[in-house]
Amino acid sequence: MRLRPEAAAERAVRASLPSILLAVTTLFAWPSDARAGAWARGRGEAYAKASVSYLRAEEMFDDSGDLRPLFDPALYERSRYVERGSALYVEYGAFRLLTLLGSLPLKLADQDADGLAGSGDLHGEAFGFADLHLGARVPLHRGRWAAAIEQDLKIPLRGTPEVVSTMPTLSTGFADFGAALCLGTSLPSLHGYGQGSIGYRIRGGRTAEEKYWDLETGLEPARVLRVRFRYDGVHSQRGGGGAVATDAPVPGVGEQDFQRIAPTLAIALGGSNEVSITWRRVIDGRSTLRSSEWEVGLSFLGKVVPAPGL
Repeated sequence: MRLRPEAAAERAVRASLPSILLAVTTLFAWPSDARAGAWARGRGEAYAKASVSYLRAEEMFDDSGDLRPLFDPALYERSRYVERGSALYVEYGAFRLLTLLGSLPLKLADQDADGLAGSGDLHGEAFGFADLHLGARVPLHRGRWAAAIEQDLKIPLRGTPEVVSTMPTLSTGFADFGAALCLGTSLPSLHGYGQGSIGYRIRGGRTAEEKYWDLETGLEPARVLRVRFRYDGVHSQRGGGGAVATDAPVPGVGEQDFQRIAPTLAIALGGSNEVSITWRRVIDGRSTLRSSEWEVGLSFLGKVVPAPGL
């Protein structure tokens, strides 16, 4: 993609700051937050993002969508759920018509509450890898607008959780499979892009199946500055029964409805790297935490080991 002619003054600024020369085509051709991208990677091209995050919740939406404390208020007070995590997400263009995806999160989750009326204090902690996600993106259309089918397989790295436990749950213990249709378009006049996807997830075991969707837009108001906004949600096919007294509805384990917003501020670094900070907030839902999450990520995009062609 050719860059538009620049004014002489802008070229002078760019010449004095070579470390920020990240081509505008990077933004036009694919979103930096590539998890829900509609754009396929080129052959031999890789995208990788390493991130750390902190999530906290003191309230939840119950199975009717009303806000309440995490645990039974007749038994506990000052309840909280905290999750500290790190994750690695990778994409690789194996062929022109196939982009491979992979993600592995590591979490430390704990929940606490002070007991009332003779009840003991509640404390539970869990640490380890959650679920390994493997997937593939197959492009349907390339150009000013892009379309792709994205499949996702979740492989549990932990067994089925105990039915009654004070430890937070990191996984359902069952494999899941999801598929989504992704659409996106570049917005050259705004130095940005827009994209969206809708999908369906078949969940293993007794966990309810889900519909999921997202909308995202990104702008580049300055050469080194990127701003993105994401709005996503999940709808479970069966309403969860709500959390029991010692079981907060841990994110990602199913039978939850939620709607979430996520603004991101990113700074382009030298080469094709980027550092970003994201705030995610669950604004509505059923049987889910009303959580706030901060994430700091470092991403890389570029050619790596060449892939064989078809």
